[in-house]
Amino acid sequence: MGDTPMSRLAEIVLFATMSMLPAGAALSQQTLPDLVGTWKLVLVDNVLPDGTRTHLYGPNPHGLLVFDTTGHYALEIMSDGRPKFAANDKSKGTAEEYRAAVQGSNCHFGKYKINERDHTVTLYVEHATFSNWEGSELTLPFMVTGDESKFIVPHPTTGGPGVIGEIMGTRLR
Repeated sequence: MGDTPMSRLAEIVLFATMSMLPAGAALSQQTLPDLVGTWKLVLVDNVLPDGTRTHLYGPNPHGLLVFDTTGHYALEIMSDGRPKFAANDKSKGTAEEYRAAVQGSNCHFGKYKINERDHTVTLYVEHATFSNWEGSELTLPFMVTGDESKFIVPHPTTGGPGVIGEIMGTRLR
Protein backbone atom coordinates (compact mmCIF):
# COMPACT_ATOMS: atom_id res chain seq x y z
CA MET A 1 0.00 0.00 0.00
CA GLY A 2 2.71 2.48 0.85
CA ASP A 3 5.27 3.52 3.40
CA THR A 4 3.46 6.29 5.30
CA PRO A 5 2.26 5.67 8.87
CA MET A 6 -1.39 6.03 7.71
CA SER A 7 -0.99 3.52 4.87
CA ARG A 8 0.73 1.09 7.23
CA LEU A 9 -2.17 1.49 9.71
CA ALA A 10 -4.66 0.84 6.88
CA GLU A 11 -2.79 -2.35 5.97
CA ILE A 12 -2.89 -3.54 9.60
CA VAL A 13 -6.63 -2.83 9.90
CA LEU A 14 -7.35 -4.59 6.60
CA PHE A 15 -5.25 -7.61 7.61
CA ALA A 16 -6.93 -7.80 11.03
CA THR A 17 -10.38 -7.57 9.46
CA MET A 18 -9.64 -10.23 6.84
CA SER A 19 -8.12 -12.59 9.42
CA MET A 20 -11.39 -12.57 11.39
CA LEU A 21 -13.43 -13.75 8.39
CA PRO A 22 -14.20 -17.43 7.83
CA ALA A 23 -11.94 -19.07 5.25
CA GLY A 24 -13.03 -18.15 1.74
CA ALA A 25 -15.44 -15.42 2.84
CA ALA A 26 -15.41 -12.11 1.02
CA LEU A 27 -15.38 -8.88 3.01
CA SER A 28 -18.57 -7.67 1.29
CA GLN A 29 -20.44 -10.78 2.49
CA GLN A 30 -19.55 -10.04 6.08
CA THR A 31 -20.56 -6.39 6.26
CA LEU A 32 -24.08 -7.08 7.50
CA PRO A 33 -25.28 -9.98 9.64
CA ASP A 34 -28.00 -12.25 8.36
CA LEU A 35 -31.45 -11.37 9.75
CA VAL A 36 -33.18 -14.43 8.35
CA GLY A 37 -34.58 -16.52 11.17
CA THR A 38 -36.71 -16.21 14.27
CA TRP A 39 -35.90 -13.79 17.06
CA LYS A 40 -37.37 -14.07 20.56
CA LEU A 41 -38.03 -10.61 21.97
CA VAL A 42 -36.32 -9.84 25.27
CA LEU A 43 -36.84 -6.07 25.46
CA VAL A 44 -39.38 -3.67 23.95
CA ASP A 45 -38.86 -0.18 25.37
CA ASN A 46 -39.49 3.42 24.55
CA VAL A 47 -36.53 5.67 25.24
CA LEU A 48 -37.40 9.27 26.07
CA PRO A 49 -35.18 12.21 25.06
CA ASP A 50 -33.67 12.32 28.59
CA GLY A 51 -32.72 8.61 28.37
CA THR A 52 -35.52 7.40 30.63
CA ARG A 53 -36.93 4.02 29.58
CA THR A 54 -40.55 2.91 29.55
CA HIS A 55 -41.22 -0.84 29.38
CA LEU A 56 -44.26 -0.66 27.08
CA TYR A 57 -45.01 -4.36 27.46
CA GLY A 58 -43.56 -4.83 30.93
CA PRO A 59 -40.09 -5.93 31.98
CA ASN A 60 -40.61 -9.37 30.38
CA PRO A 61 -42.36 -8.89 27.03
CA HIS A 62 -43.33 -11.90 24.94
CA GLY A 63 -43.04 -12.04 21.20
CA LEU A 64 -41.30 -13.06 18.05
CA LEU A 65 -39.78 -11.30 15.06
CA VAL A 66 -39.47 -13.55 12.02
CA PHE A 67 -37.63 -12.81 8.76
CA ASP A 68 -38.00 -15.50 6.10
CA THR A 69 -35.90 -16.17 3.01
CA THR A 70 -38.63 -14.90 0.64
CA GLY A 71 -38.57 -11.33 2.01
CA HIS A 72 -41.54 -11.60 4.39
CA TYR A 73 -41.55 -10.69 8.07
CA ALA A 74 -43.92 -10.98 11.03
CA LEU A 75 -43.68 -9.26 14.41
CA GLU A 76 -45.83 -9.99 17.44
CA ILE A 77 -45.41 -8.40 20.85
CA MET A 78 -47.48 -9.13 23.95
CA SER A 79 -47.33 -7.95 27.54
CA ASP A 80 -46.74 -10.42 30.30
CA GLY A 81 -49.80 -10.87 32.52
CA ARG A 82 -52.48 -9.47 30.22
CA PRO A 83 -55.87 -9.94 31.91
CA LYS A 84 -58.22 -12.60 30.59
CA PHE A 85 -61.69 -11.66 29.35
CA ALA A 86 -64.12 -12.45 32.21
CA ALA A 87 -66.89 -13.51 29.79
CA ASN A 88 -64.45 -15.86 27.99
CA ASP A 89 -65.76 -14.24 24.79
CA LYS A 90 -63.76 -11.62 22.90
CA SER A 91 -66.94 -9.93 21.67
CA LYS A 92 -68.19 -9.40 25.24
CA GLY A 93 -65.21 -7.68 26.83
CA THR A 94 -65.33 -4.71 29.13
CA ALA A 95 -63.78 -1.36 28.24
CA GLU A 96 -60.85 -2.19 30.56
CA GLU A 97 -60.34 -5.60 28.96
CA TYR A 98 -60.33 -4.10 25.46
CA ARG A 99 -57.91 -1.37 26.56
CA ALA A 100 -55.54 -3.93 28.07
CA ALA A 101 -55.74 -6.09 24.94
CA VAL A 102 -54.88 -3.19 22.62
CA GLN A 103 -52.22 -1.61 24.80
CA GLY A 104 -50.74 -5.00 25.68
CA SER A 105 -50.06 -6.12 22.12
CA ASN A 106 -48.59 -4.94 18.85
CA CYS A 107 -48.49 -7.15 15.77
CA HIS A 108 -47.79 -6.52 12.12
CA PHE A 109 -46.54 -8.34 9.04
CA GLY A 110 -45.52 -7.72 5.46
CA LYS A 111 -42.35 -7.65 3.40
CA TYR A 112 -38.87 -6.41 4.23
CA LYS A 113 -35.74 -5.21 2.49
CA ILE A 114 -32.25 -4.78 3.95
CA ASN A 115 -30.07 -1.78 3.10
CA GLU A 116 -26.54 -3.02 3.77
CA ARG A 117 -24.95 0.40 3.24
CA ASP A 118 -27.11 2.10 5.91
CA HIS A 119 -27.45 -0.94 8.20
CA THR A 120 -31.24 -0.59 8.09
CA VAL A 121 -34.17 -2.84 7.38
CA THR A 122 -37.31 -1.39 5.84
CA LEU A 123 -40.56 -3.09 6.80
CA TYR A 124 -43.37 -2.71 4.28
CA VAL A 125 -46.35 -3.12 6.62
CA GLU A 126 -49.28 -4.89 5.00
CA HIS A 127 -51.49 -5.35 8.08
CA ALA A 128 -51.09 -4.29 11.71
CA THR A 129 -53.02 -4.23 14.97
CA PHE A 130 -52.10 -0.52 15.03
CA SER A 131 -53.97 0.10 11.79
CA ASN A 132 -52.33 3.52 11.29
CA TRP A 133 -49.20 1.64 10.19
CA GLU A 134 -50.95 -0.36 7.45
CA GLY A 135 -49.47 0.49 4.06
CA SER A 136 -46.53 2.31 5.63
CA GLU A 137 -42.79 1.78 5.35
CA LEU A 138 -40.85 1.59 8.61
CA THR A 139 -37.09 1.97 8.23
CA LEU A 140 -35.28 0.68 11.30
CA PRO A 141 -31.57 0.95 12.03
CA PHE A 142 -30.35 -2.35 13.44
CA MET A 143 -27.34 -4.30 14.53
CA VAL A 144 -26.69 -7.97 15.13
CA THR A 145 -23.98 -9.27 17.42
CA GLY A 146 -23.79 -13.04 17.42
CA ASP A 147 -27.28 -14.25 18.29
CA GLU A 148 -28.49 -10.90 19.65
CA SER A 149 -30.30 -8.22 17.66
CA LYS A 150 -31.24 -4.62 18.35
CA PHE A 151 -33.66 -2.52 16.31
CA ILE A 152 -34.41 1.18 16.70
CA VAL A 153 -37.95 2.38 15.92
CA PRO A 154 -37.66 6.11 15.10
CA HIS A 155 -41.42 6.74 15.47
CA PRO A 156 -43.03 4.18 17.81
CA THR A 157 -46.80 3.75 18.18
CA THR A 158 -46.78 5.63 21.50
CA GLY A 159 -44.73 8.32 23.16
CA GLY A 160 -44.78 11.36 20.90
CA PRO A 161 -41.98 13.51 19.44
CA GLY A 162 -38.42 12.71 20.43
CA VAL A 163 -39.25 9.23 21.71
CA ILE A 164 -37.64 6.23 20.03
CA GLY A 165 -38.43 2.56 20.39
CA GLU A 166 -35.86 -0.11 21.07
CA ILE A 167 -36.47 -3.80 20.38
CA MET A 168 -33.96 -6.45 21.34
CA GLY A 169 -34.09 -10.16 20.61
CA THR A 170 -32.15 -13.37 20.73
CA ARG A 171 -31.99 -15.78 17.79
CA LEU A 172 -33.92 -19.02 18.26
CA ARG A 173 -32.21 -22.13 16.93
